[in-house]
Amino acid sequence: MPPDATETKRRLMNAAVAEFATHGLAGARVDRIAETAAANKRSIYMHFGTKEELFDLVVAQSMSELADAVVIDAGDLPAYAGALFDRLRQRPHITRLHLWAGLERQRPVDAEVHEYRRNVAAVQAAQDAGRVRADIPATELVAMVIALVISWDTASWSLKALQEEIGHDPGADRRTTVTTAVAALVQPRRP
Repeated sequence: MPPDATETKRRLMNAAVAEFATHGLAGARVDRIAETAAANKRSIYMHFGTKEELFDLVVAQSMSELADAVVIDAGDLPAYAGALFDRLRQRPHITRLHLWAGLERQRPVDAEVHEYRRNVAAVQAAQDAGRVRADIPATELVAMVIALVISWDTASWSLKALQEEIGHDPGADRRTTVTTAVAALVQPRRP
């Protein structure tokens, strides 16, 4: 009877997450993934296909994990942003994978599209009910909320350097800053 490959696949996926989050698709090395997982390269190709297919799977699983952990409440987008912020602080590799995918795999990932479709529909319903501003399309509003959540992660190092220069506490509560900004962004516009 052949050995159970479940444990090998788990180790390979964990190693792939770390490798892709650190180096992106182009910089990742299948040799390092195999070495970290105490497996051989052939097992990667056998279980996951090409390096690109493995990257897409890692990104899709990370995004699905995030969507399962943080469910949108379109009626309270600041709370959603806060929960998303917290989860990304706990699992920083997800932000890095998201950014690498945007740079190196400029195409939709089906699992991610599915989750975004659900979130956009929820925001659209909240807009239709007058609970969220409706002058920005729901898709763009979801993108803006996410951008605010990861804004400090994507800020230029030169801009980050100014924070200390102007005397702002680098340990400031960024979560509160994010949720406050999201609250101002999504507040319904009154005629």
